[in-house]
Amino acid sequence: MTDQLRVLLIEDSTGDSRLIQELLAESRTVEFDLHCVERLTFGLEQLSHGDYDIVLLDLALPDSLGLETLLSVRRYRPEMAVIVLTGLDDEALGLQATLAGAQDYLVKGQVSSQLLIRSIRYSIERKRFERRLEYLATHDDLTGLPNRQLFNYTLGLALERARREQHAGQEGGQVAVMLLDLDNFKQVNDTFGHMLGDKLLQAVAGRLQGCMRKSDTVARMGGDEFTLVIENINCPDDCAATAKKVLA
Repeated sequence: MTDQLRVLLIEDSTGDSRLIQELLAESRTVEFDLHCVERLTFGLEQLSHGDYDIVLLDLALPDSLGLETLLSVRRYRPEMAVIVLTGLDDEALGLQATLAGAQDYLVKGQVSSQLLIRSIRYSIERKRFERRLEYLATHDDLTGLPNRQLFNYTLGLALERARREQHAGQEGGQVAVMLLDLDNFKQVNDTFGHMLGDKLLQAVAGRLQGCMRKSDTVARMGGDEFTLVIENINCPDDCAATAKKVLA
């Protein structure tokens, strides 16, 4: 079975676009769905509604020049794998491009079909791995909830928003933090095993999320401990209804 990858090529040279298409067509293991645009603005428009696996990007375009071209794509779609494909054989620029978020830096005229295809596949996998590491750094792998690190960051943002609302004299300028753990959870693990205990934690996480508004945060602090951040409240009594819903 042949894999299929969707590639967006942002390149204003018709000849270079045709060459890239020919190089990708030589692949026997991957089928490439290549879409070409000539300007950065057209490329960003495609990225807004197109489902692409990777972007091949020239740094010298009619409407953008240099590293700012790469940074524009990164700001617009930070999760997207990007290979810079340029005519500039500049080692310093290549280093700057990779530090700015490009997965690879290839020079036109020095790229074979095998090199280009391998770079595309490696770049996509590298970006997936990076996203996975970023996710694990801020989320609990078992439940998918924010972990302690992301909770602290989210709480800081919530408090800052509350301070601005209070300063502006707006209603709802308070934040509530609820702490929750599961009674006798250790007995569940000891009696039924950790696999069932994990399923219980996942079920609890799902129920907690179902109790909260989208503007609120549910985090797992570790073990059977969860934390809830509730924004836009006027007084502590406003949290009573949410607390009763959670307990129910």
